[in-house]
Amino acid sequence: MSLRLVHTFGRNAGAAFAPAGDVVRFGRAPDNDVVFDAEYDRDASGYHAELRRAGDAWVLVDLGSRNGTFLCGRRVAREAISNGDEIGFGGKGPRVRVEIARATGAVAPVPPAATIVEAPAHVAAAAPRAPAGPLPMAPPAGARVGQRTLAMMISHAVAAASGRRRHRTEEIEAMVDAGVKAAVAPHRRATRVLGVWLFVALAGLVALVVWSRRSDDDIATLRGELANLPPGDPRRKEIEGRLGTLHPANASFGRNLYDRSRKGIFMLAVRDEGFCTAFAVRPNVLATNAHCIYAARRTGGAVTALENEGRGQVGFAVTDMRPHPAYRDGDASLITPDVGIVTIAGKVAVTLELATKQELQAAGVGDDVYLIGFPGTLMDRQNPAATFLAAHIGRLTAANGRPAAFTEGWLVQHDAPTTHGTSGSPLFNGRGKVIAINAGGYVEESDEHIGGKKAEVARESPYKFGMRVDLLDAVLR
Repeated sequence: MSLRLVHTFGRNAGAAFAPAGDVVRFGRAPDNDVVFDAEYDRDASGYHAELRRAGDAWVLVDLGSRNGTFLCGRRVAREAISNGDEIGFGGKGPRVRVEIARATGAVAPVPPAATIVEAPAHVAAAAPRAPAGPLPMAPPAGARVGQRTLAMMISHAVAAASGRRRHRTEEIEAMVDAGVKAAVAPHRRATRVLGVWLFVALAGLVALVVWSRRSDDDIATLRGELANLPPGDPRRKEIEGRLGTLHPANASFGRNLYDRSRKGIFMLAVRDEGFCTAFAVRPNVLATNAHCIYAARRTGGAVTALENEGRGQVGFAVTDMRPHPAYRDGDASLITPDVGIVTIAGKVAVTLELATKQELQAAGVGDDVYLIGFPGTLMDRQNPAATFLAAHIGRLTAANGRPAAFTEGWLVQHDAPTTHGTSGSPLFNGRGKVIAINAGGYVEESDEHIGGKKAEVARESPYKFGMRVDLLDAVLR
């Protein structure tokens, strides 16, 4: 009698297998006789079920599977099978059709149900373990068997199957374990080395961050001390020497500053033409120059604040404008607090951080400063894109250009190559905080001969100035 198994559902659907032994094991474990796909046929257990020869019959036995064994759609624990039956391994798992035939090709009869006596579970569990080997000779088909004979057959079948499975399983597990250990040994060494290098790199990074912060703090402290010393104090040289050895290290500072500030920079436009820069100090308040506010009033028309890099699609209507009360418009020879604010209808995505009083006091000549604004020749209402500039503080003076105490020394001279469109641009310190609002430039006069005649010529100076940002306190509520 021959047995042929045809896969009807699952990863192996269409394949056929003709086992030769008296026990056929099914499952996803690799040492089964019929191995299901471990990933695709997941309803099947590792050791799911067995077909056991019982004389001229085959018996299907579930091996305690997780999802159950089904015979022609019925869940069974142990049952004889017939030619053409379909076995399912789990409710939605793989299925196998059984074909039983004699050597002559005739289909083998299935023994009557009365001859297949199912032993209770306690009988099989209590049966003595017999040595692995061939099953004892089964009685002829149709013959009645006693309880002792049946128990002996079950005992031999269980002992043979479980003993063989345990031996093969242990052997395969040992081989797999040895192979895995050999394969991962080099990776373990590499992982340890990589872990050491990673630890060293992280420690270095932490040390660099700590050093950089301490360096920044030391610079701010020394600058504050220097600002409070009189010009002739001998300690100034010592502090200036120490400042020369401290440098905040951040090669990407400018890029990082622009990236985090760009959505807080705005182009002010009237009638589709840009005229000044502004920046957000509150979600609905922008800072700019007082002379920009007066220019907008003279021009007339609705004023719009267009977000930097917003492609002209992100903009806010200006609902109110307020210049500094001490600003005097119309007198170019007189420098007055040239700051103001505009209120917008809506809320911006980013607000810029203003320097504290202590940080403003620590600012000094030679400091690096940065400016982001819209140069007049590059202003584009359809594509507002700001320009980033780096510069230095040239002088800190009062409005008359002379050194003064902190309360009066709000004029910040710098050397950034700005134009009229950058009026209202924020001026950042080395920590990315706004210390001033760019306002304009000096005018230099010189005598020149034009057409043989002496003439006085006025030219714009390369030196620009900004208004210290705390002047906004007079207009911010």
